[in-house]
Amino acid sequence: MRSERDRDFLKTSEGFFFCVVGYEHPPDRVLAYLKYVPSSSGKWGSTARFHRVLVRYDAASVADTFSILERYPKYLFYSEVYGVTFSAVPKNEIVEKYYPEVKVASLLVKRELDSLQSKAISLIQLLSSESGVLVEKFGVTGSILIDIHNPSFSDIDLTVYGKENALNVKEALLNLRGRAVTPFMGDAAEEWIRKKEGVFQLSRRQAQEILKRKWNIGFYDGTRFSIHPVKDDAEIKEVYGERVYRSLGFCTIKATVASCSDALFLPCRYEVEDVVFLEGKPIEGVREVVSYEGLFCDILEEGEKITVHGKLERVEGKGGDHYRVLVGSQEAKAKDFIHTL
Repeated sequence: MRSERDRDFLKTSEGFFFCVVGYEHPPDRVLAYLKYVPSSSGKWGSTARFHRVLVRYDAASVADTFSILERYPKYLFYSEVYGVTFSAVPKNEIVEKYYPEVKVASLLVKRELDSLQSKAISLIQLLSSESGVLVEKFGVTGSILIDIHNPSFSDIDLTVYGKENALNVKEALLNLRGRAVTPFMGDAAEEWIRKKEGVFQLSRRQAQEILKRKWNIGFYDGTRFSIHPVKDDAEIKEVYGERVYRSLGFCTIKATVASCSDALFLPCRYEVEDVVFLEGKPIEGVREVVSYEGLFCDILEEGEKITVHGKLERVEGKGGDHYRVLVGSQEAKAKDFIHTL
């Protein structure tokens, strides 16, 4: 069985569902955020009902789930590597693992699918046909993965494994826009912009610009969908503890994007150059901007000028010491950002 990857799900004995974050995990735990908990009044599930505790997909909302986990301290973990407390599931507390690509394989041979499952498989087959990416390289995550979805309101959240596969799917999806798939327009676009405006210090104009660049969201046959690139096993080079991250406080910088080669995945990385400090003590050697906020994944282009507010960190260990600016830290409380100039 493979190791846990971004967007996998884990279930605990309490019936909690956690979503895995990233690829670097301690030997005895899996870093993951709490998403669903059992609740008789929950909107998700059928015989067993669940409540979604994650309000938004950002670090501030993840931190809010800690108030629940304080009653279950075994799921709160202080990482000496990152210097922060995060939710993490001890491996001996996992009662079931859910892998998105395995779910797709099971749905493909299932005799009867509900309307949402059928639509998810149809979208995967369309993207596979248009991109040339094998169906086996797709997954379905979120509520469909763990069988608590509701066809009347649940979204379709897909994964695609491997960088080249993700780039091919991106190209295919952009070609399908206005035909089989629909970008956010009208009321849907207005709602998306309204929810993002003010978060991460985004103006309305900046939120509109990000939406234009978000290739991985839209509507398929009237249902909202998202696509999340995930590294395949051969691409996972990170090992927990090989690098250590030390906070140096917050800063604001202006920089030029030098490379977007690792911007598809979460956390996304942009290599930067020509760094100028606008706030904070200037330091030489800032090489990258890293975001745990999916909002900023794969929205920039090489050569683009950006302003970034985030946590300045010294990175020590494998590859030599350097500095980075982190967007998506709990301490920032969604006040950090990446803005285009």
